[in-house]
Amino acid sequence: MKLRTLVALFAAALLFASQAAAERIISLAGEVTEIVYALDAQDQLVAVDATSVFPAEANGLPNVGFYGRLSAEALMAFEPTLVIANNQAGPPEVLAQLEAAGVRVVHVGDEPSLETPAANVRLVAELLGAQAKGEEVAEALDAKLAAAAARGAELDPKPRVLFLYLGARSMQFAGGTGTASNVLIEAAGAIDVGAELGFTGYAPFTPEAIAAAAPDALIVTERGIAALGSEDAVFEIPGISDTPAAAGKHLIVFEDLYFLGLGLRTGDALTELVDYLYSLQ
Repeated sequence: MKLRTLVALFAAALLFASQAAAERIISLAGEVTEIVYALDAQDQLVAVDATSVFPAEANGLPNVGFYGRLSAEALMAFEPTLVIANNQAGPPEVLAQLEAAGVRVVHVGDEPSLETPAANVRLVAELLGAQAKGEEVAEALDAKLAAAAARGAELDPKPRVLFLYLGARSMQFAGGTGTASNVLIEAAGAIDVGAELGFTGYAPFTPEAIAAAAPDALIVTERGIAALGSEDAVFEIPGISDTPAAAGKHLIVFEDLYFLGLGLRTGDALTELVDYLYSLQ
């Protein structure tokens, strides 16, 4: 057999193996979508959820809606072989239907920890057979987190920071322990006022408690600003209006997934937070 023929057959075999190994992926978490793109595996994505807003290219993919209100029929229409979801995806019976139909369903971790982002990178990379690229991405992410945390540790005095989860004027909560906001605030070298007050998760607060806790700075998300209508409206919240943060107009606004997703951009978010806190010194 001629060498040219052998080369052609070998190339065809490689192409077939590659196609056979390729997955048809539905991502049900914005942080997962970011990882798939970082692994250069976006050609395997057949659909994403409503939180998959980064990178911008993800907005051009078919969207299955909010991950908490899924439809088995809608998902199966994309003939997925692999669904990667966060632990809030559901209803559970929908995911069970997918598994019963032979679709592999894998959940990424959501432990509030600086170790979670890189762990999820490695998990998704293993699922896609991209371990080498995944390790490269994970190590770069860990290095950025470590550098930001080391710089934050040198803040003196430690600023007092409060995260506000604002769903509407009548739905206002402060972040405490067991949250992504707590992880980033403390990693940035600051005192988490919500945690200091004994809050767990995102908890309602009284004006008196917040005023007495005297945060130096506030963190809110873009969705929270949209709910209230303006940044100035944050400083008018009862209790908040009587804090050093309101007096100095010390407010930093993050895109929701960027700050709370514990995803691929967490190192950037932490770096940005540390930079902001240094600007207050």
